[in-house]
Amino acid sequence: MELIQIVIIEDDEKIAEIQRIFTEKIKGFTVTGIAHSIEEGEEMLQILKPHLVLLDIFFPDGNGLELLWKIRKNYKKTDIVLITAAKERDIFQEALRGGVFDYILKPLNFSRFQNMLNRYAEHRKKLQKITKINQRDVDILLRQEKKEVSHKNDLPKGIDPITLQKIIKIVETVGSEGINAEEAGGKIGVSRTTSRRYLEYLVSNGVITADLFYGTLGRPERNYSTISNRPKE
Repeated sequence: MELIQIVIIEDDEKIAEIQRIFTEKIKGFTVTGIAHSIEEGEEMLQILKPHLVLLDIFFPDGNGLELLWKIRKNYKKTDIVLITAAKERDIFQEALRGGVFDYILKPLNFSRFQNMLNRYAEHRKKLQKITKINQRDVDILLRQEKKEVSHKNDLPKGIDPITLQKIIKIVETVGSEGINAEEAGGKIGVSRTTSRRYLEYLVSNGVITADLFYGTLGRPERNYSTISNRPKE
């Protein structure tokens, strides 16, 4: 089986090393190069022509979004995942317009990272099998069918598909403010612990996102919202 070749372009050496370690824990992938600057990244792309680039946005010598568009122009067979601390809506929207496969916020979580690479491998496999597409193929490849996440046969023990759909619907309807586990649980009649389990499952699958906020007592809470509804910061 051909290994999926990855180039990491990240100016923080420790974060780049974490990405390398995470990648090499996952079957089917290999890191062929690590660059710590835009200039070094461009050189590696020219030589290595990887299948996938893990790209940061902020660099001392340039901007990752500018490199994204260069990759789109010059390396059409290379896919891109942005791994960044940038939470600005405009940056996220430009990344989507640039056709990124995924957008992962730092600090990096192994479960979320693993899920992304596994989805990418499955995406490539499906594309390689298709000669002529139909609408279902398009919907699946563009990840527009959220029903995939809740398919009964694919769910881990303790995740009920009906409850999962209720949680998804709640998060989709709360808007940019998001919702915490206790509030979500109250809306469908389950405990905070149960609600949090479903919410974290959705986070790990890239369906929703979670951010920390501090309540009136100063205790940190996780606030959940859809990726498209994340508030501008």
